[in-house]
Amino acid sequence: MGAVRRRVCPHGAVRWRRPRARRGCVDLRRPRGYPRPRPRRRARRARCREDPRACQRLISQTDSLSGVLAVDKPEGWTSHDVVALVRGVLGTRRVGHGGTLDPQATGLLPVLVGSATKFADRIHEATKVYDALVRFGSETATDDREGAVTRESGAPALVMAAIEPALATLRGVIAQVPPQFSALKVSGRPAYARARRGETVALAARTVQVLRLDVIEIDPPELRLYVVCSSGTYVRAIARDLGRALGSAAHLARLRRLAVGALEARDAIAPEQLRARGPEAATLLRPANEELLTLAPRFLGASAATIVEAGESA
Repeated sequence: MGAVRRRVCPHGAVRWRRPRARRGCVDLRRPRGYPRPRPRRRARRARCREDPRACQRLISQTDSLSGVLAVDKPEGWTSHDVVALVRGVLGTRRVGHGGTLDPQATGLLPVLVGSATKFADRIHEATKVYDALVRFGSETATDDREGAVTRESGAPALVMAAIEPALATLRGVIAQVPPQFSALKVSGRPAYARARRGETVALAARTVQVLRLDVIEIDPPELRLYVVCSSGTYVRAIARDLGRALGSAAHLARLRRLAVGALEARDAIAPEQLRARGPEAATLLRPANEELLTLAPRFLGASAATIVEAGESA
């Protein structure tokens, strides 16, 4: 018999429990290998001894939960860590996310609950907005600060007269080579799995679109950028290619996602706040309607991006 999903109420009672399967008795009149069929047993519902009626109402509510929850992912968390937290808080296992964020990245992670998970592809395809910090002087294996340094070069003169022509080459529809450490499949295996073994992975360039690439702040040897891009764009690769365009080396030092489609980071809830709210966090779910799925992000200027990051109204 297949495995059964277990749901736990706040007091620890398991919602469904299936008895352990027993091996059938062998009938000597039958050929060996044909066990006697056993009758099916009905799944038993466990009762919560603390407050059975309240828990039953809560279980009924979690079955009908549906919507999109905006979570502000902290640094060091994986996207799956956030999904696991939402599953535990809302008491439902039908939870997914709308776009992976690297563990060292922070910002908006759309979490899909219930029937809203069927819109995951549309959330993935939505336009993304980022606040990126590029550090010049070294290039790494992962194109971010976590990787080993593979090449060093003197930091370039970070003046707008030199930066703007380099940024212009990275705007619009471009062919971008993904980082070696990425989740793209190569011969059925993720590229990062081969890269960790020391293999050189030849990744083909992919067509992506960078709608906006503006300077927010210059603080040598670092450059802060405001990025609006299509799905599938690697901001790490933008940092790498910008360093090469300026005749130097660069990697991504920090990344914060500000928006995905119509969802914005300033409206997101932090994990500790989500945990404190408990099941009441279900009131924060936004319906996955056409308005939410089709609206493009507001194309804010560089100063507005700073305001959004601070959580103020733009």
